[in-house]
Amino acid sequence: MNLLQGEVKMRMQSRTKLNTKGIYFILTSSIIFVSLCLIILGLTFKSITLFAAANGDYRSKATGNWNVIGTWETYNGTSWVNAVTTPTSASGVITVQNTHTVSVSVNVTVDEVIVDAGGAISINNGRTLTIANGTGEDLTVNGTLTINGTLTNQSPSQMQVSGLVILKNGGANTYPGTATININSGGRYRAEDASMTVSANHWTVQSGGVYQHNLNGAAIPVATWIAGSICEVTGVVSSYPNGLNQTFQNFIWNSAGQTSIENLQGNLTSINGDFTIASTGSGSVRLGEGENYTLNIGGNFYYQGGTLFATAKSNSCFINIAGDYIQTGGTFAGTDRTKDQGQGSPTINLTGNFDISSGTFDFNQYTANGNNKGVTTLNLYGNFTQTGGTINVTTSNGGIGDVYFSKSGTQIFSKTGGTISNKIHFTISSNTILDLNTSIITGTGDFTLSANGGLILTSPDGITQSNASGNIQVTGSRTYSSEGSYTYNGAVAQSTGNGLPSTVKNLTIENSSNITLTNTTTVSNTLTFSAGCVIATTDTLILGTSTSVLGTIARTSGHVIGNFKRWVSPSTFNILIPVGDINYYKGINYNYTIAPTVGGAITASYSATDPGNNGFNLFDSPDSINTIGYGLWTSTSGNGLSGGTFNVDITATSLPGVFDYTKLRLLRRSNSASPWTIVGTHSPGTGSSSVPIIHRTGMTVHGQYGIGFNTPNTLPIKLVSFNARLDDEIVKLSWTTASEINNDYFTVERSIDGILFEEIIRKNGSGNSTSTLFYFDNDLNPLNGYSYYRLKQTDYDGHFSYSDIKSVFIKFKPVDGDELQIISVSPNPFTQNLNLNFLAKSIVTAEIMLVNSSGQTVLKDKIQTTEGFNTYQFSSKHNLNKGIYFVYLLCNDQKIIQKVINE
Repeated sequence: MNLLQGEVKMRMQSRTKLNTKGIYFILTSSIIFVSLCLIILGLTFKSITLFAAANGDYRSKATGNWNVIGTWETYNGTSWVNAVTTPTSASGVITVQNTHTVSVSVNVTVDEVIVDAGGAISINNGRTLTIANGTGEDLTVNGTLTINGTLTNQSPSQMQVSGLVILKNGGANTYPGTATININSGGRYRAEDASMTVSANHWTVQSGGVYQHNLNGAAIPVATWIAGSICEVTGVVSSYPNGLNQTFQNFIWNSAGQTSIENLQGNLTSINGDFTIASTGSGSVRLGEGENYTLNIGGNFYYQGGTLFATAKSNSCFINIAGDYIQTGGTFAGTDRTKDQGQGSPTINLTGNFDISSGTFDFNQYTANGNNKGVTTLNLYGNFTQTGGTINVTTSNGGIGDVYFSKSGTQIFSKTGGTISNKIHFTISSNTILDLNTSIITGTGDFTLSANGGLILTSPDGITQSNASGNIQVTGSRTYSSEGSYTYNGAVAQSTGNGLPSTVKNLTIENSSNITLTNTTTVSNTLTFSAGCVIATTDTLILGTSTSVLGTIARTSGHVIGNFKRWVSPSTFNILIPVGDINYYKGINYNYTIAPTVGGAITASYSATDPGNNGFNLFDSPDSINTIGYGLWTSTSGNGLSGGTFNVDITATSLPGVFDYTKLRLLRRSNSASPWTIVGTHSPGTGSSSVPIIHRTGMTVHGQYGIGFNTPNTLPIKLVSFNARLDDEIVKLSWTTASEINNDYFTVERSIDGILFEEIIRKNGSGNSTSTLFYFDNDLNPLNGYSYYRLKQTDYDGHFSYSDIKSVFIKFKPVDGDELQIISVSPNPFTQNLNLNFLAKSIVTAEIMLVNSSGQTVLKDKIQTTEGFNTYQFSSKHNLNKGIYFVYLLCNDQKIIQKVINE
């Protein structure tokens, strides 16, 4: 036995033949011995296949004819020697080796034939190769078998195909009785002649195996199609094949030479795997014409080329696709107008995604105007993606396309290329939320958002009733249900749009650049603030519709800038009023300790204006109140709301001049003409100096609210005056004392927001004095906008106290024409919150970023500035690691960077 010839190939085969072949013995012990020796010696071979040749086996030694002795060699029990006869069914295993082609030029009967990979057998015209039944597999094709003559597989012989079998035109292949053919993974049987057995119980196509029907007409064998198997139709010219009414696994139509319109008459009904249309040549395929049918596709529908019609005139035809529809070319049409004007109305149920990058998806070609005719319906349960291609209806006066977005939950609509035209109606079904992002729905059809459906929008114009603006731009009717859900999450400022109904079920604000309310809007169920604000300065945002339909608020961040109304019932106890200004949240919380006697509504707003100090000075034990904070809350009861007792909590973010937030007082008045009053009972403030929360209990009447506090004047000196005055862009500071005791020094501190102060001037005090003393100094570089000043006096023993606060306003003068100017980023170093204070020359959109030392952006936001002073807070919720960070402030071409440290 010659074991080493290039790669060592060893094949073990056990077989027994009882007849003229004689008795052959298995060399099992020899094989085991050789194997153990190889393991012990540690020999390594690229490819080892155990082989034991038996006396009488044949193999090819060169390319040639079957009936030529020189084509073969035989095994004599010891070695391979030149054959003295050609192989027949009386021979042992017959192998056609790699690189050899053996031509069957005479009729011959054999069994146990193996065509190695790279080897080939060719049956000549007029000649027959008969495969008799022997032990094991009777014909194994790992290489190529070309049938120009006849291949007859006697019963019950078995044929295995892992290579290529070609039944050429003029050839024949029969499987009588129980003879079988098995097409394995990697194997392909290409039929180019119809002279073959196609009846059931003979053919099996395994996963990865391919039956190729390269015939015009004829019949596809009735086969057992194992999952992963492929049936490929490539030879249609003017006649489609029979045998389509089987359960296929993967089915491919790729007939580039087709010239005819082929009506499959609804016979193709079951494809468990993928369905691929690659080519129909210059012709086309109708799945049906007037026939009713249902085609079930268990995998994807790949549309790569050619023309396919679902039907011509049938109204009861369905294409159910469990996977995706992926179109990269060709034309798919719901109906064919060349037959009965294309009046059919097919339905496509697509469980997976719809994806078109090229080609045409033609919903309908109906050319008449009959009612309920020419309507193609696409029920889409996956996402919609169009990056190219055309989606249309061929005729503008007849056919219709109906698209129903029907996924339970959020469904993506992405259109970044291609066109949508003519009368295609789009409907969002109940319980489906369509996320449009920046995509636009177009066409001349209608758009409908059904009750309990939803839209996610990013267009700056929101949704509109007409015109080419907003995310929905169909020229037909646009219907938005009052029972729908609407989410605004654009990257730039948005308006809700005049398409937003006056009443909606759910409204979600998810845009840090804010949303402007186009019209007064009522939310009947849930109002959600995730990011950004609703600007309702000319209209009103209303939560609830009556005392029985109150609605709920889910708030993470954001609020109403302007007017907010909320319904209250006699059983309502906790009421959040999320109001504020462009920069800060200034919410009101009401907690009813005694329920209202009659339900109604509360309408509230916040205004960043000076509320005035009519009615001062006030006393709220144990403190007097001589200052009113900047900002005014207005809260009025209406729609019959009366009675009850409630507690009030107001968030007074960024209240200038506050340095002891625990002593802040909530004041009330009826209106701007009324004096401020003390009502209810004070409860110490909570929160922080930058975000103080002021509490009041035992309130019974709504009205206007302001924040009062006491400006301390408890210095261990007798301070006659402390003044800050602007003089030609310099702030002149002066103070006068009538007496001083143990006075070490004075410090003048300055602040951009009245909350965080920094030392700018220090002057020695006079120790002890009973005379009037005058002190002067200048702030040569005052801040743009408001600057707040206070005087700090420090004793020799380190005790200190503060004066009242004075403010000076300097109009913003940009440096070298800059739009923005950073005033401060503080505290620096910081541990939790970080405040960016800056000035803006006008109202613009600015981008703010926080970048770590590795160049990674850890926070990115966009805000709309106000003219003058602005502030932005980086919250501790971002869980930053310790280290160096960079604050970026960007607007147009201007970029300002400030280094900060997180400790």
